[in-house]
Amino acid sequence: MLRNLCISSFILALVSCGGGSSAIKNTNSSGDSVVGSSASSNASSKIVTNTSSAAEASASSAEVSSSNSSIASSAQGSEPQNDQLYGMYVSLNTGRTNALLGNVEREDQFIKFVRDNGFNYLIFYDLEGLNPTSTTAKQFAALVSRAKLTAGVKSVAAAVGHISEADTVVAYNQGRPESERINVLNVEYEFWNMPDRATAFNNTIAMLEHFKSVGMVHDLQTEIYVGWINANEAVRLGNVTDRILVHYYMQTDVTIINYGLERLEWLSAASRKVKIAPIFSNEGPKNTNDIPFMGCWLEKNPHQQAYKSWREQYDALNKPWKENIEVVGATWFIYDKFLDVKNLNGNQSGGVISNGCDVQ
Repeated sequence: MLRNLCISSFILALVSCGGGSSAIKNTNSSGDSVVGSSASSNASSKIVTNTSSAAEASASSAEVSSSNSSIASSAQGSEPQNDQLYGMYVSLNTGRTNALLGNVEREDQFIKFVRDNGFNYLIFYDLEGLNPTSTTAKQFAALVSRAKLTAGVKSVAAAVGHISEADTVVAYNQGRPESERINVLNVEYEFWNMPDRATAFNNTIAMLEHFKSVGMVHDLQTEIYVGWINANEAVRLGNVTDRILVHYYMQTDVTIINYGLERLEWLSAASRKVKIAPIFSNEGPKNTNDIPFMGCWLEKNPHQQAYKSWREQYDALNKPWKENIEVVGATWFIYDKFLDVKNLNGNQSGGVISNGCDVQ
C-alpha cells in the first residue's frame, strides 16, 4: 500500500515506508499496485469533547451483532464467526485539514460507518513516534475505546515501518485499559519495491522477529502486508509472523482468486500453518494515482461480496497446499475512499470527492 523509495544505511534502522495518511498509489515495473504517502505529523491539538448521542454511545449489542453477523454469514463459509476478521485500514490524517482525531463530526461518522458495515478490525496509520501522554494519544485512545465498546471492533493495529515503533506501541499501551489498547503490530514496509530488495527483505525479517519478541512479552500480535513475494521470501515470512495480509487489488471479483495465486502456494511451504487474509482496494478512477480498483464495482455491489467471491473461489480450489493455509478473514484499503462511493451498499452516501464512476 504505502511506498517511499527509501533505504536506511543501517540494517535495523528501517525507514518508515508506511503510516502516511494521504494515499498515493503507484505501479511497479510489472504493473503491480503500490501506495505511497507523505510523512505523518503527531502535533498535539486541543481536545474536543465528544458530543455523540447517548444512543450511539450505548449502541445495543443486538445492532452490533446483527451487523457483524451479516458479514459472517455472507463471507466466512463454514468457519466459526468469531474466528473471522473483517478489517479496514484507516488514515488518521494527522496534521491535515481532513484529520480524523479531534473532529467530532468526522469521529461520529467514522464510528457509525464501522458499526453499520460490520468491521471488527482496524489498522491505523499515523502512529509513528506517538507520545503516549500527548493530546493525539488521548484522542486516539478515546476513538479506539468507542470503536471497541460501541461499534463491534475486537482489535486494532498500528501500521508501522520501523523497528523502533514496537517501543512506541508498548509505551502507548502502558497502563491503558483493553478498550484503548493497540493489539497488533502491522508491518508496512514494501521490500519488493526497494532498490536493494535483498537487504530490504532482511531488514523486514529483522523487524518482524523483533516485533514477535516484543509481542510475546506485551501481548501483541504481529502481521505484515505483502504485495509481491518470491518462494524463498514467502517461506521466511510464513515462519516469523502471526498473520499475513495479501493484496488482491483488482477491479472486479471475477476470478479474483487467480490474482497471484502462487503467493499462497509459496506461503504454504512454511514449517507451520500460515494465517492469511486478502486485502481489497476501494479506489476508483479519480481518487487514485494508479489504475482504478474496486471503487466503481462498489457502486453496484456490496463490499462484503468481494470477500464472499474470493472465499468461494478459494474453497473451490482442489490444491494440497491449502492444508497449510488458514484463511482468517479479509481487509479493505482504505476508509476514506469508502466515503467517495456514492451508492455504497445501496445507500446514497454522496461522497465529498467523486470517485469518477457513472452509475446506471
